[in-house]
Amino acid sequence: MDERDWLILKTLFEKKSITKTAEALFMSQPALSSRLQHIESRFGTVIAVRGKKGVQFTPEGEYLVRASYEMLQKMRIFEENIQNMHEQPTGILRIGASTFFTKYLLPELLRRFKVDYPGIEFKVTTGWSREIVNLVYNNDVHIGFVRGDYSFSGEKMLLFTEKMYISSKEPLRFIDLPYRPRVDYRSEYSVQLLVDKWWNENYSLPPQIGMEVDRVDTCKEMVVKGLGYAFLPEMILRNCKDICTHEMIYRSGKPLTRNTWMFYHKDTMELKLVQAFYEFIQRMNFNTLYF
Repeated sequence: MDERDWLILKTLFEKKSITKTAEALFMSQPALSSRLQHIESRFGTVIAVRGKKGVQFTPEGEYLVRASYEMLQKMRIFEENIQNMHEQPTGILRIGASTFFTKYLLPELLRRFKVDYPGIEFKVTTGWSREIVNLVYNNDVHIGFVRGDYSFSGEKMLLFTEKMYISSKEPLRFIDLPYRPRVDYRSEYSVQLLVDKWWNENYSLPPQIGMEVDRVDTCKEMVVKGLGYAFLPEMILRNCKDICTHEMIYRSGKPLTRNTWMFYHKDTMELKLVQAFYEFIQRMNFNTLYF
């Protein structure tokens, strides 16, 4: 069993499909099937069978899958420790980031870091912030960029705070919002709670949702076209002259804001590449990066 075999077992267990596993590992299906047969022959047992619900693992197969997670993690630790012995930081920095952060900030962030540390490569995983928190917690990534406030047992650094704005094509009267069509977008649950709290403080009527979209940048474009108003974060409104904005304020006078954090574990700072990135982020002025 080599690293490739352990990765095949792990990926097949997660994908539950020969086709999707072959695509994920850039293998042909015959080559993947042949490798699975080799593994089964090596251990003298059936690992998995195909069914109506996809690939199903036998008890022996599930045992090997658990072993694959352990073996791949150990091999990753070996590689990182060896790379950490080099004088200059080298290796692969594993980063998890929310989709929004990845689109608007991460590329420029990594470009600047790469100038100072050309020997470091990156593996980036994107998703919802709650998913990124889990990736950091399980040590699947070294660093996680999270939008919103989430409980976390490790370490975290506040990067910046954004305000939220009522955004529309034409100026709106505050009292008219319940009667105007609103464009909603799929957002982090923590953000939706803040918006709902603000709405319930100010209105007794429910909002009129005229349109629902899956992305915040799509939502912004709908607002630009005059299809409704929306509650948009400060970052996406930068240099946008076609939208009228009004800051969202709680009755207490406090603005509605959302925080962006960097999550990590203290023990990962023992790796030079993680320490270098941490110090780079400490020096970064995010206002100059995007705002």
